[in-house]
Amino acid sequence: MQLAALWEELVAGTTKVDGWSHTETTWSLVVSRRPDKERPAHALRRRDVAILEDALLSGVRKHVAVEAGLSCSSIAVIMQSCFQFMGLSCLPSRIPGLVVAAAHARHHAGGGIAHTTLVRRDFSASERTLTFSRPDKLLAAWLAPAEHAVIHLLIEGMAYAEIAQVRRTSVRTVANQVASGFRRLDVSGRAELLCLLARWALEAPVPPAKRPPSVVPSGAKRSAPRRSRARSPRSSRPQSPSLSPAT
Repeated sequence: MQLAALWEELVAGTTKVDGWSHTETTWSLVVSRRPDKERPAHALRRRDVAILEDALLSGVRKHVAVEAGLSCSSIAVIMQSCFQFMGLSCLPSRIPGLVVAAAHARHHAGGGIAHTTLVRRDFSASERTLTFSRPDKLLAAWLAPAEHAVIHLLIEGMAYAEIAQVRRTSVRTVANQVASGFRRLDVSGRAELLCLLARWALEAPVPPAKRPPSVVPSGAKRSAPRRSRARSPRSSRPQSPSLSPAT
């Protein structure tokens, strides 16, 4: 089953998402066909579908808000309503990667998946389980091992505190590793990262010969090194002996 066809069914309300799961190497999505009597009474508005697709294709909600002439909070409400229509009860920030890939496949020339191949497709009378190989395994070429480990869990929907518990480290360390990984990949957050992975699934990238550097933003303060350099001349300067007053 092509992901583009799945997206069409989700938007039409004929199919709903029953669940999803992750392993170290695969993403799985469980979907079922809705009987006619259980289908939503009202279809999604075309404008809402267009806003949802724009948000999933760009990964930057602010840009979509500007284009639509709405606030970011209004975009979030529209996305949440569309996800509930599809059977998803998660927040927009925790959307499964396969749903994002389905939206991208809908607008891709082939409508299928190039690099993220279908591993298994289980059918029953009412349910289908689609299992694809994870495109984020390609991140190992771009990220340091610690960055890859935390972003791997972030993609699965874990919060920073949950990742810190799994990794047995602090939330601050996780946040720093995620921020460093995002800088290497030139993405602003999880939503934009899922867009990047969806594009990789459709058109596999060429791995870099060398891991890209994690560039520190130009506006970041570097006050600590400067202070240490400023103190060193004074510390090496010999102290003048204090002269006692003449008696």
